[in-house]
Amino acid sequence: MKVGVSIGDAEPEVGGGYTLAHDVLQQVELQGAGAGHRFTIVTTAPNPRAQGQTEVLSLAPALTDVATRARLRLGRSFDRMLGRAPGPSNWSRPAVDRLLAEAKIDVMWYLQPATCWSLDIPYITAVWDLQHRRQPFFPEVTAAGVGFAREDVYKVLLPRAALVIAGTEIGREEIVRFYGVAAERIRILPHPTPSFALAEGTARPRPELAPSEPYLFYPAQFWPHKNHVNLLEALRLLRERDGLPLTLVLAGSDQGNLAFVKETADRLKVADAVRFLGFVSREDLVDLYRHAFALTYLTFFGPENLPPLEAFALGCPVIASDVAGAREQLGDAALLVDPRSPTEIADAVGRIFKDPSERAALIERGRPQARRFTSRDFVAGVLTWLNEFEPVRRCWPSGPVPDVTA
Repeated sequence: MKVGVSIGDAEPEVGGGYTLAHDVLQQVELQGAGAGHRFTIVTTAPNPRAQGQTEVLSLAPALTDVATRARLRLGRSFDRMLGRAPGPSNWSRPAVDRLLAEAKIDVMWYLQPATCWSLDIPYITAVWDLQHRRQPFFPEVTAAGVGFAREDVYKVLLPRAALVIAGTEIGREEIVRFYGVAAERIRILPHPTPSFALAEGTARPRPELAPSEPYLFYPAQFWPHKNHVNLLEALRLLRERDGLPLTLVLAGSDQGNLAFVKETADRLKVADAVRFLGFVSREDLVDLYRHAFALTYLTFFGPENLPPLEAFALGCPVIASDVAGAREQLGDAALLVDPRSPTEIADAVGRIFKDPSERAALIERGRPQARRFTSRDFVAGVLTWLNEFEPVRRCWPSGPVPDVTA
């Protein structure tokens, strides 16, 4: 079969989406040749870079022709009238369908679930979280029509998918419960630990970005659900109640909540103990993990999160939120706490500060947990499904959808 691997508009600032796309494409190049399928990278970039020996198809011509631009303008007007954020491809599918049909793509594999370019070609998609259904009160999943847009995408996308990938059993249950997808069309493939974190490398000196004293590290964009505020409350307890000389290092781009977090740090009188680094390079990210006293990943969202896996691989002990899915993903390699409780967060940090042997044990348990599921395993799981699906897909030709009503 000819399989289109859609990477959407993945860029480094996207975070986990970019990391996954990079690792998957690398493994497709390594494993694809012997898998009996042909792979084509599908991108929206007008001048995509070559990816090894893998063919690359740009959708840019289909997205920039006159008719498509007119549909997009009309569609955006309707979305604004309805107070919704625009869907990713609702108004451009006809032009994209033609391009994919001409390329004779048999199956599409969408690495970014919200970007489904064609509903006519059988497709694989993934669901990493459904927090707009579980916790719709967070502004980032409801404001400006975002929740409606996600719902519009998922309620059409998921029931029609040939395969839906979930990372955990909790994730599978949510897909079945919220969207009625048959359980046999959902396969659990955990989010792989990023290859850059697993790569063996020489430890570098403490980065200039890092403070000289022991520091807690939290790489997360500034969304309300990332829960920086309760972490700041915990930092205040650690410094005032426990007298621990800890600093907090925050890395991540602003998504509208940074000013509030800074105001909170000032109000709690811990601003002098907090460093706001903004978006950092991958090299700096690795160094910050390696020299941190601990990762404090206190998000309210699950069921999977990437930074704890990165920290495991890089020898950084992990304190993480006990959200649905966390125990399945992280096992006993992390200290899990109630993200609503600054006291519980502070107690967990203090516990490993006072007992270095427990901190060392967390590091030792983290390394094998990081290697439990890699991008190689993830792509191998998709290849296994493609082999199972091929006898079904061979029942109609590649190219334009046949007229079965004739």
